[in-house]
Amino acid sequence: MTTMGAVRKTLSFGVGLAAIGLSVGGKTPLGAAEEMARYSARPALTEIVLAGRAVEVALDPRGEAGGETSYQGLALRSGEFPLTIRIGSAPTAKPPVVRMRSRLEGWQDGWQDHEGQMWLVLRFLDGNNQAVSSAAFIREGESPGWGGLPQNSRLHRRVDEAVVPERSSRVQLLLVSGGTPRTTGFWAVRKLGISLLVESNEAASAPPLFLLDPLRGSNLESPQGTPDGWLRDGTGLSTPRLFSHPTESGGVEPLLALVDADPTNTGGWLQSVRTALPVAPGQRLRVECEEMHSIGRGGDAEAAFSTLPVGSFVFRAWATDELGRPTGPSLRLPVEVRPAFYSTTWFRLLGVGVIAAGMLGGVRYFTWRRMQRQLQRLEQRRAVEEERTRMARDIHDEMGSRFTQISLLAGRALKSAPPDESVREPIRSINGAVKELASALEEIVWAANPSHDSLEGFSNYLSQYVAAVLRDAGLRCRLDIPALLPVRSLSSGTRHRLMMAVKEALNNALKHARATEVRVQLELAGPRLHVTVTDNGCGFDPATVKHGNGLDHLARRMEEAGGTCVVEAAAGGGTRVHLDVPLPAREGPA
Repeated sequence: MTTMGAVRKTLSFGVGLAAIGLSVGGKTPLGAAEEMARYSARPALTEIVLAGRAVEVALDPRGEAGGETSYQGLALRSGEFPLTIRIGSAPTAKPPVVRMRSRLEGWQDGWQDHEGQMWLVLRFLDGNNQAVSSAAFIREGESPGWGGLPQNSRLHRRVDEAVVPERSSRVQLLLVSGGTPRTTGFWAVRKLGISLLVESNEAASAPPLFLLDPLRGSNLESPQGTPDGWLRDGTGLSTPRLFSHPTESGGVEPLLALVDADPTNTGGWLQSVRTALPVAPGQRLRVECEEMHSIGRGGDAEAAFSTLPVGSFVFRAWATDELGRPTGPSLRLPVEVRPAFYSTTWFRLLGVGVIAAGMLGGVRYFTWRRMQRQLQRLEQRRAVEEERTRMARDIHDEMGSRFTQISLLAGRALKSAPPDESVREPIRSINGAVKELASALEEIVWAANPSHDSLEGFSNYLSQYVAAVLRDAGLRCRLDIPALLPVRSLSSGTRHRLMMAVKEALNNALKHARATEVRVQLELAGPRLHVTVTDNGCGFDPATVKHGNGLDHLARRMEEAGGTCVVEAAAGGGTRVHLDVPLPAREGPA
C-alpha cells in the first residue's frame, strides 16, 4: 500500500451541475459494455526511431493483405537499438483511434496496453472548503480478474492508505480519468469506503467513516443517472457513468464507473462538498473498494524495445474501443533483427581466413628468418673455413718449405763435416729436431684444415698416424676401425684434443709399458665416439702409481672436449685407455 501525504499531481477541476451537457438517454444499461464496437478506426505508423535516428518505412505495394494495413519490412542489426515505433490514427481515419494495443509476435505473448492512468484522489479541504493537499492512487492496465468485458470480469479488492496533512478538516473523494498521458478505458468501483486506523502499527480499523454501499439516487438504472452526493466533473461529462453490475441474486446494482472514450478530455466523479468527511491532521486513513478496470492510452502510442534477439518478428497494432475491443483492421510491420557484422557467417569465415593467412604468413616469415639466420651462419662458417684453409695452406707452404730447407742444409753439413763426433752430433740433433717440428707442423695443419672436420677425416688421420708411430717403434699394430662410417661432423677442437690424447696414450705405451703389441679401436655408439688404446705391456697398479703429467693431460684434454677418460690397468696385465667424446646432435658446425 502507498501512503501519500503531499500533492502527487496538481488537479484543477471545475464543478458543474450534473444535468449540464448531458443527453439523458433511455433506461438502458451501460451501452459500451454490452454492444459491439460502433466504429471502424485504422492505425498507422507515425514515426520509427532507430538508435536515435528516424527511419522511413513505406506501405507494402501489395496493399492490404488479410484485412491488415501492411508495411514493408524493417531490417536492423543487433547493435542498432533502441527501437521506438510510434503509432496513431491513419490520416484518413474517421473517427480517429480511441485506444491502442500492440504486440511484437515472436517476442511478446499477449497484447500490450500502452501507458494510461486513472486516479482515486483524496482531496483534503480546510475550514473554508479550500483544497490544501491531495493524495492520488493510480490505476493502470488491467485489474486482476479482468476478462475482456465488464460482464465477464470479477471485482478485485484494493486497499490504499494516506495520512491527513496539516490544516485539513475535511476529505473529499474524486474518481478521475484523462489528462496527461492521454487515457482511455473503463473503471468501475463498488463498496468504496474510508475508515480510520486505530493504531499506526496495526491493520485493524474503526467502523467506516464513509461507505458507498449501496449507491442511492435517481434514475440509477440509466448510465446517466444521478447518485446522491456525487457530481460529474471535468470537460468530458460523458466519461462518468453508472454501470449496471449483475448481483449474485440475479438482479443488478448501479456502480460508479468511468468510461473514457475521448482521450482529449478529462472527466470524473466528484464527491460533493456537503458530504465530505470530517478528519483531523495526522490521522491515518484507509481507503478500500472493490473494482475492475482496463485502462490504456488513447489516440496514439509508442512501443520501445531496448534490445531484441536475432530473428524475424511481426509488429502488430490494433485500434480498439475504450474496452479494448478491435475496431478495424490491424497494422502489420515485419521486423528482422540481423546479427552484427562480426557475428555473421561470412565475417567469421573471413576472420578464419585472415587468421589462417596471418598464421601462414607468420610461419612463412619465421621460416624465412630462420633460413636467413642459417644462411648467415653458413656464410660465417664458410668465411671461417676459407680463412682456416688459407692459414693451413700458408703454414704448410711457408713453414714446410723452411723446414725442408733446414733439413737439406743439415744433411749437407753432415756430409761435409769432419769425422769428429763433437761436430757431427749437433748437426744430427738439428736434423732430428727439424723432422719433429715438421711432424708437429703437419698435425697443426691437419687440425686447422676444415676439410678434415668429419668423422671420416679423423679416422683416416688416426690410422695413418698410429701405423707410422708403431712401425717406427718396432711394435705390432692392430687397428679396429670400421670401414664405413656415417657422415658426421667433428669440430677441429674436438678432433685435435682427441688426437692429442691418443698420442699421449701411445707415448705412455712406448715409454713405460714394454709392450710388443698395441691395439687401437674406434667405434660409434649413438651420439658418442669411443677410442680405446690397449697394450699388452707390464701394466701398473693405479692405486700406487704416482700421477704425472701424462695421465693428468689425458683427463684435462677429455674434459675440455666435453668427454671422459678412463684408464684400466693391472700389474702384469697390460693397460687400456678409454677415450669418449660427444658428437654434435646434427650435422653442422660444432
